[in-house]
Amino acid sequence: MTFSLEVVRPIHHLERYNVTRSNVKIYNNVAIGARFRCSELLQQPFQEERLSSLFWSRLLIGPMRQVLEAHPSLGLVVGDALSARPYFLRLPSLDLSKQIRVVTVPATAKSNEGGVTAAIEEEHNRPFDLLDLQAPVWRMVVVMNEEKSDLVSLVYTFHHVIADGRSAMAVIELLFQLLNQQAAATPSIMSDSSITDFTITPAPRRPIPEAMETLTNCFPSVRTLVWEATRAILLPSFLKKALESPYWAGDFDSTLEVPNDTQLRLLRFTKEETQQIVRSAKERGTTVQSILATASIFAAVLVFMTGLDKKREPLVFATPVSLRDLIHSRPGSTLSGPIPATDQGNYTSEILHENIQVAEDNSSSFWSMTDAYRQQVIRGTKTDRGVQELLEHFGMLALLPKDKDGSWEKFMTDKIFKDQHGRKASIKLSNLGRASWTTTSSSGASEAAFKVEDAFFSQSSGVTASALTMSVLTVNGVLNVSTTWQKAGFQGRERGDRYVEAFKQILMQAIDPDRQDYLFRDCIASFT
Repeated sequence: MTFSLEVVRPIHHLERYNVTRSNVKIYNNVAIGARFRCSELLQQPFQEERLSSLFWSRLLIGPMRQVLEAHPSLGLVVGDALSARPYFLRLPSLDLSKQIRVVTVPATAKSNEGGVTAAIEEEHNRPFDLLDLQAPVWRMVVVMNEEKSDLVSLVYTFHHVIADGRSAMAVIELLFQLLNQQAAATPSIMSDSSITDFTITPAPRRPIPEAMETLTNCFPSVRTLVWEATRAILLPSFLKKALESPYWAGDFDSTLEVPNDTQLRLLRFTKEETQQIVRSAKERGTTVQSILATASIFAAVLVFMTGLDKKREPLVFATPVSLRDLIHSRPGSTLSGPIPATDQGNYTSEILHENIQVAEDNSSSFWSMTDAYRQQVIRGTKTDRGVQELLEHFGMLALLPKDKDGSWEKFMTDKIFKDQHGRKASIKLSNLGRASWTTTSSSGASEAAFKVEDAFFSQSSGVTASALTMSVLTVNGVLNVSTTWQKAGFQGRERGDRYVEAFKQILMQAIDPDRQDYLFRDCIASFT
């Protein structure tokens, strides 16, 4: 064991689940980023200075010290990550300059989009080394044009063991608030070359948010115990698969024989397109999430299962759900209210929608499927039984051996053989919702030095998770979608690119106000 660092607390089941995924290299990390415009203050230093990590370290060191003061989880590392009982340790200090890198986009590029996509993809393919007890499990990338520095992107990449998407958003929002306060109070900070100390010292003995299992009863019911134990443990893999309905999960079955390399496509909707999507959801009495889900299902069937000699299989759709607002009123909960979005921790579960089918005669209705999905989400989040199942989804982890090294890792890798095609779902669509990040100075009298245009959210591919992972975030009226997939799961990057293009086209066609309904055959006709 490692005692040279302060022991903060044990790592609990859902947190250990994320540690284990790292240990067996089936899932790497999450990224939250923001695209922002800089005032003339930032454009005053020499160009070569602005393109250096040293410049950005000087700019960010003050705000990041305050961020770690507010969020002590960013000062954590994992002790004994490969053991049966890992725990959180606190770093005595960290060097911010080692956590920041700058990616430049050629001046000839029409936009920074390609650079941002490449940077996030590279981040997803750089797993955190949990055995390194000298560096935190987060880092940042700044993406900017080598000549035009008014529009910049900042990407914050982190390990799921310390945060979920909601809490990571709080980190980025706070960082920009602090950057703007700093710029208003000390404009000269933009060109201050005297700053040479980039050390951040996390405050000792600061508590971190509690794990989900300590806040409410997550233990599964007898019915769930019997069912899940039979499916996941007692049944041989061949029998389990034979008893389940088959479903599509990529071009190729999952395997541990090849690296988990992530490929990525970013999709940004304009403000006008975003407004049209929101307006359509309101008029149809549904949600943006439901519309996006159906568009993703139609796109998957169109691109991967439509055409000569192509077999049309059902889909399994995964809907991640935040538990922050759902558990405080549960029996046995120790909470007096919802878990704040600012609490750094992982408070998520998942609904699995099984046996989703698009009719062979192509008569499936976009809006009927949207309504059906919406009703399933309501049952899964608004009823006592639904919330209990969300808690049981990861509460089953309590049944895994707690003291045998490697037992969780074996359980994870066995999913390759237990699940259809080695993956538990066809598509996962995680939506962090909408947010407005203020863009005025602290006094409100002038525009901020760092004006956030929009933000994005992305996750690395998961070997045993979904074939396609879609991550959605809407900030300041702009909807962004990141779609990731394991490189080894498809016949080339163009397959994923084609899927994303079809997703957007189907979505915009379906919400056309002049259309009463949108059938799958309409979708096929528009792509032939």
